[in-house]
Amino acid sequence: MDTRRFATCAIIVSLLAYAGCATSPDEERRRMEMEADIDDILSQELDPAEFGEVRNCLRDTEVRRYRALGDRHLLFEGRQGRLWVNALRGRCLGLDRNSIFVVKPHHGGRLCDMDRFSAVDRLSTTSGTDASLMCALGEFRPVTAAQVEEVENRLEMR
Repeated sequence: MDTRRFATCAIIVSLLAYAGCATSPDEERRRMEMEADIDDILSQELDPAEFGEVRNCLRDTEVRRYRALGDRHLLFEGRQGRLWVNALRGRCLGLDRNSIFVVKPHHGGRLCDMDRFSAVDRLSTTSGTDASLMCALGEFRPVTAAQVEEVENRLEMR
């Protein structure tokens, strides 16, 4: 009887959580349009000799700062003004400008494509309880400051 009760509660909680995450068709359409605009901005071809190639990994020593650009992209700022955007493998709910992230597993001082992480609000007074679901990194694409500004402007329009 306890197993049946637990299973019923688990189903109800899952349905309530799913219903709470539902968005209207107009909100979903606007989100999809914004994501398409951002993908278009980030798909601009850059000279590999000047900006570097798309990479699967970045060394920790190359990264000075990072920040979220919405819930699908992370901006990594490196030495000498180098910038990379990581298009995550999917939306990372809970990821925002106040997030820090914990990567699991960590590849000996490198962040790599397919590494999983959870986002935690740096302003939270509780440790670990406000973590997002596990999210996955994608490739690191070099970008310009102008591209980053365009993406940030598009995000502000939401």
